[in-house]
Amino acid sequence: RQSNLLNKEQATLTRVFPSDSVDDPDEMSKQKKPPPSVISRPFKLTQQILTISEVNFKKQTILGSTELTILPLVPRLSKLSLNCKQCRILSITIDGIYSNVDYSYVDPTLAVCAPESKKRNLDYFDLCHYDCIQSCDSDMQATAGELVIKIPRDVLDNLSRSEGRYLKMFIEFSLEQPKGGVQFVVPPGTTPDVMQHAHAFTYGWENSSRLWFPCVDSYTEPCHWSLNFTVPSNMVAVSCGDLVEQLQTSDGKKKTFQYSLTVPTSAPCIAFAVGCFQIYPDPVLQEVTHFCLPGLLPVLKNTVQYVHEVFGFYEELLSTRFPHSSFKLVFVDHAYQDVSSYSTLGIASTNLLYSPRVIDQVFPSRCVLAHIVAKQYFGCYVLPQLWSDWWLPLGIAGFMAGLYLKKAFGGTEYQHWIMQEQNKVHQYELDHALPSLCTSSALSTPSTSASATPTGTSSSRSMLHPHLLSEMDVKILSSKAHLLIRMLQLRIGHDLLVQVFNKLLTLASTASQTNEFSLWNNLLISTSGLMKSILTVSGKDLSHFMEQWLCRCGIPSFTISFSYVRKKNLIELKMKQDLPRNLAKFNGPLAVVVQEFDGCFPHTIQVEESTTVYELPCHSKIRKSKKRKVPLSHGEEVEVDVSSLDTEVPILWVRVDPDFQWIRRINLEQADTIWQCILKYERDATAQIESIQALESFPSGPSRDILRDVILNPQLFYRVRIRAGQSLAKMLTDTASSGGSASFLVGIYHRLFGTASHPSIVRYNDFSDVAGYLLQKELHTSVAGVRGGQNQSPVEVRGFLLEVLKYSDNQMNKFTDCYYTASLIDALAKTVMPKVAVATTPAGVDSSKSPLQNLSPEAQTVLQEIVQHLNIEKVLPSYRCSITCSCLRALRVLQRNGHLPPDSSLFMQYSSAGNFYELRIAALQCIADIVQADHSNSDLHYLMGLVDNDEPRIHKLSRTHSTTGPCLVLYLF
Repeated sequence: RQSNLLNKEQATLTRVFPSDSVDDPDEMSKQKKPPPSVISRPFKLTQQILTISEVNFKKQTILGSTELTILPLVPRLSKLSLNCKQCRILSITIDGIYSNVDYSYVDPTLAVCAPESKKRNLDYFDLCHYDCIQSCDSDMQATAGELVIKIPRDVLDNLSRSEGRYLKMFIEFSLEQPKGGVQFVVPPGTTPDVMQHAHAFTYGWENSSRLWFPCVDSYTEPCHWSLNFTVPSNMVAVSCGDLVEQLQTSDGKKKTFQYSLTVPTSAPCIAFAVGCFQIYPDPVLQEVTHFCLPGLLPVLKNTVQYVHEVFGFYEELLSTRFPHSSFKLVFVDHAYQDVSSYSTLGIASTNLLYSPRVIDQVFPSRCVLAHIVAKQYFGCYVLPQLWSDWWLPLGIAGFMAGLYLKKAFGGTEYQHWIMQEQNKVHQYELDHALPSLCTSSALSTPSTSASATPTGTSSSRSMLHPHLLSEMDVKILSSKAHLLIRMLQLRIGHDLLVQVFNKLLTLASTASQTNEFSLWNNLLISTSGLMKSILTVSGKDLSHFMEQWLCRCGIPSFTISFSYVRKKNLIELKMKQDLPRNLAKFNGPLAVVVQEFDGCFPHTIQVEESTTVYELPCHSKIRKSKKRKVPLSHGEEVEVDVSSLDTEVPILWVRVDPDFQWIRRINLEQADTIWQCILKYERDATAQIESIQALESFPSGPSRDILRDVILNPQLFYRVRIRAGQSLAKMLTDTASSGGSASFLVGIYHRLFGTASHPSIVRYNDFSDVAGYLLQKELHTSVAGVRGGQNQSPVEVRGFLLEVLKYSDNQMNKFTDCYYTASLIDALAKTVMPKVAVATTPAGVDSSKSPLQNLSPEAQTVLQEIVQHLNIEKVLPSYRCSITCSCLRALRVLQRNGHLPPDSSLFMQYSSAGNFYELRIAALQCIADIVQADHSNSDLHYLMGLVDNDEPRIHKLSRTHSTTGPCLVLYLF
C-alpha cells in the first residue's frame, strides 16, 4: 500500500554505512521464512519531542526535527533501526555532541520485485511484498526499519561504563511534496479569501506515521510526547494531547502551538491538522472542541450536537471516565477516509457535516462519530500488542459504537444492522479468501509473533496485517470482529463482558500514570490476555470457541428443514452445514425456537456433524379449529387464523438462531403459508424481513396481498415495509403473464402519499414523518423495477414517475428534497430499456440527423428531465451534489442501452479536479463503465493519468464499491 508513495531518487540515501544484505528473490520464492516467535527490541523509547518548524503551503513542504530519548536494553547497541519514508534526512546528532553519524536509509517497498527476476505472477509478488513489509516492520523483525543509524564507538563506550544511561538522538528532516501521509489542500488562487481555505493534515493506513517523521512506527512502543508546531499567525495547529502554550514570534507573522501528551502513546496515534479553522467549544463538555473550515460553522454545530451524548453513554457503559483530559474533532476537506482516530484527536471529512434540513445524512454521520469516540478507548488508548491482536480494538470499538446506535435509534434498528453486517460478511467470504482474525499460537502465548503464517497457507493474504490486505478486506474483517465481540457478550453476559472491558481500562489507567516502563505493557491488549480476563471474571474457558471463530476462515451456512412426526409427537429438524472451499465445519450449541399452538418453546441443539437430524419434543396437540388464541414469543396472545395451515401439524413456524448468536447464513425451508404466518403475527423485524425474502420464491395472490398489507401498515418497522416493496415489485414481475401489474404497486403508493380528495395526485412534500419519507423514497425504485411482458418496463410506470417528479412541491417542507429527487431520477433511469436494433433504417427515421433527433419519445422524455435538473444544479447545487450524480448515472444508462452514443466528454468534465468528491466518483464510475463496455483506450489512459497525478483518495476508488463491476478497481490499481 505504501510502495508507490516515494520517488525513486529518495529511495536510497546511504552514507558510509551500507544496508544489510537482501536474500535472493528467486530463492525466497521457494520458501518464505517465518519471523521469529518472540520480538524483543534492543532499546526502549521513553519520550519523543516532535517539532514542525515550518509548513509551506505554496511549496507543499514541511521542515521539522525530532528528539528521541532511548534507553538501551543490550550491552552494546551498535545499530538503531527507525521507521522513516519520504523524508529527507538533513542531520543526525547523538547526545548533542556527535553530529557526523553514519546511517543507511533504504525503502524496500519501492521495488517489491527485483527487476532482474524472471518471475512475473501474483504469488511471487505476494512473497516479495511480504518480505518487504517484514524488513521494515519492527513488530515482525526486531531490527527492522528503513532508517538504520550506526551508534558511534565513543557513545558505545560511554553507555558501557554507565548502566541505565539514556541516549538522546536528534534528527532534522524535511518533507517535500509528499505522496502520502500529509495532505495539502491548497485552492487555486492567492487572494486572502481563497487562502483561508488552505489547510494540511496527516492521514494514513494504520501505522503510517513514518510517512511524515522518523519514529518507531509500532503500536507496541508507547512513550510520552511533546509536540510543537509553528504555523502562520492566521492559522491554528491542532494535534494530540493538551495545548500547553501558544507563542507568537516577535514579528507577529507566526505562532507556535505546544502540545503535551503525558499518556504513553505510540507513533501511529500521532497526527496534526493546520488551517484557518473556526473553533467551536462543545457547549456541554468543556474538554471537547470542534474545528471546521471557514463558513461551515452552522452545519458543524448541527452535526456535533449529539457528541456529548456519545461520551456520556460510553462513560456510563464502561463505568470509567474518558481516558484523556481533552478531545479535538477536526473536519477537513479531501480526507483520505471519512474518519481517522488518533490520541485525543479525530480527523473527519467535511462530507459528514449536514444541516437540519437533511435527513439522509443523520444516521451515517452519527454512526461515524460514535465510532471515532469509541476508538479513543480501544485503538488509541488501549493498543493491540501484536498484529494478531489487531482485531481486538477493531471489534471492541465497533461493538461499543453498535450499542450506542441501539440506544440512539432503538433495538430494532440495531438488530437490523446486525443482520446486515452478517449478510455482508457472509457474501464477501463466499467471493474472497479472507485471513482468519487471529493465529492459533496467539491464543495461548502473548509474545508469539502475530505475523506468523497460519498453517496450510503461504499467501500473504492469509495474514492479518493492514499493509497486506485491501481496504475492503479490512472493512469486512472489522465487521466480523465486532460481531465476534457480540458473540462473546451473548455467551458470558453483557455485564460480565463490560466488567472485562473495565478491567482492561483500569489496568491501562494505572499504567499511564506511572513512569515505570514495564507497566506500560498494560496499555497493550492481547487475545490471550482477553481470554484470561474472561476466565477470571466469568469462570468460563472459551478456548474452543475462540479457536473456532478466531483462527478459522469462513463462516457456516445452514440449510434446514423440518417435519412433524405425529405418532411420536415430535419435530424432526434436518440440518446440513455448507462451507465454501472445503473449510472445517463449525460446531457448538445453536438455538431453535418453535412456535406451537400452545406457546413458543426454545430448544438448544448441538451442531457437530455436517448433516444431522434432531428430534425436538412437541408440546401441543392437534385441534380441529380454524381460529385459536396463541401466546407468542413477545408475550402477547393473539387470535391466529390457521385455516390456511396444515391442520394435522400443531406447529406455526420454526426459527433457528433468532438472536444471531452465530455469524452464519441460514436457509430455512418452509411452506409459503408458514412464511405468511410469520410475517403476519411475528413481531421481530428480522423475522419479518426473512419472511419477505422467502416469499419472493412463492409468487401468489395471498403472498402479494400480505406484502401489500405490510407496506400499508404504519405500525411496522420502516425497513420491513421498504423490503416488502422491493419483494412485491419482483413478485409482480414474476406474475406479469398471469395478471401481475405495476398498477398494483402504484395504487399502494397513491393510498399512502396521495391527497385525500384525489389519491392519484401526490400531495406536497412533508418529510416530518421520517419513516414515511424513507419509505416513499425507496418505493420509487421499487415501482421502477416492475417489468411487464417481454421483460419491458410498463408505460404506466414511466408515466407515474414523470408525474411525481413534475409535480413534486417542496415549498412548504422544512427538509430538503435532494435525495428524494435523486431517487426519482434513479428510478426513471431504471425504466430505460435497450434500444431495438434494426438492420435497415426504419420508415420515418432520418439517418442524416443526429442521434438526439432520432431518440424515441420515451428516451427523449427521460433526457429532457436529466438536462433540466443538470441545468438547475449548476445554479443551485444540491447537498453533496446528489441530484447531479443521479443525472450522470442516468445519462450512462441511456448510453448503455443504445439511445445515446458512448461519449465520455461530459463525464470527464465532472471528473476533473475542483469538482465535489462524490461527483467525481460518479463521473469516474461512468467512464470506467464505458471502458468496460466499449474498450475505449482513450478513456483508459485518462483513468490511468488520474492514478499518477490526482489526489490520494482518488487512487483508492475501491471504497465506493463500484456498481459498474470490478473494471474501475482493476484499472486504477
